[in-house]
Amino acid sequence: MRRTLIPIIVLILLVAAGVYYSLRNRSQSQRLIVSGTIEATQIHVGSQLGGLAEEVYAAEGQTVAKGDILAEVRPAAGVPSGYTDPVRSPINGVILARVVEPGEICAPGGTLFTVADLSSVTLTVYVPEARYGQINLGQTIPVTVDSFPERIFTGTVTYIADQAEFTPRNVQTVQGRKDTVYAMHLTLDNPDLALKPGMPADAELAAQ
Repeated sequence: MRRTLIPIIVLILLVAAGVYYSLRNRSQSQRLIVSGTIEATQIHVGSQLGGLAEEVYAAEGQTVAKGDILAEVRPAAGVPSGYTDPVRSPINGVILARVVEPGEICAPGGTLFTVADLSSVTLTVYVPEARYGQINLGQTIPVTVDSFPERIFTGTVTYIADQAEFTPRNVQTVQGRKDTVYAMHLTLDNPDLALKPGMPADAELAAQ
């Protein structure tokens, strides 16, 4: 009796395993991962008059508030003695780049600092035409980045393109239509500033 049951049990286990992996592969094939790069609003800040950078207060990576003085520039001529042109941050943000050192000459309107608001960042991805109908404004989509593999961020759809991109002029086949994609913007809250501009990120669209 035992010898008869063993082959049956093995057969049942094999069938169950086959069904499990079949359903798992089907589910994974229906999921869609679309990739992009984290972006943030960046502002280039400089001196209106130009001149000599007497003092430079801000460093790369430093958090600044709107109105903070980043540098003091003394114009070369045409202004009262002792006058300096304070270079201020126009927003609350983080200094991404500083391209001036004390004692350097600054050109009028030239970029001295790049300041970014990282409290909210954007991810641009491209969705295949076949999935276009699944996306709605305000929809939330899970996002992951390589730097934090165990963490899931939440992206909110804030823009969906009306026109397709990367489309051949004359799409004659079904396969050609599958190559049509639409740009989509996801906005992510970033209160701890974990997400940085330039980070590659993946957004996961649910199975159809």
